[in-house]
Amino acid sequence: MTARRHEEMTSEGVCPRCGDTCGRDEVDVGVGVIFGPYGCHCGWSEYEEYDAEFGGGYQPGGGYLDPNGGFWPEQNPVIRIMRASEALAS
Repeated sequence: MTARRHEEMTSEGVCPRCGDTCGRDEVDVGVGVIFGPYGCHCGWSEYEEYDAEFGGGYQPGGGYLDPNGGFWPEQNPVIRIMRASEALAS
């Protein structure tokens, strides 16, 4: 069985998994701009460790690692709503 490969972005700002526009965080540090990884609502991330299919998404401790690398603790109201809506859908 072959391991699934992480998709790489071929067009800047376009998700290779679903084709939608991706976003990323950026900060101006005074001498330049630091960019975070591109991430998409479908769960794809430019960084494999944040991609929902490769280690991102819901975490064993209860939180959520989003495609842009942000960690949301399980007590966060947004995460509670996400989990509740998933439970209703299944």
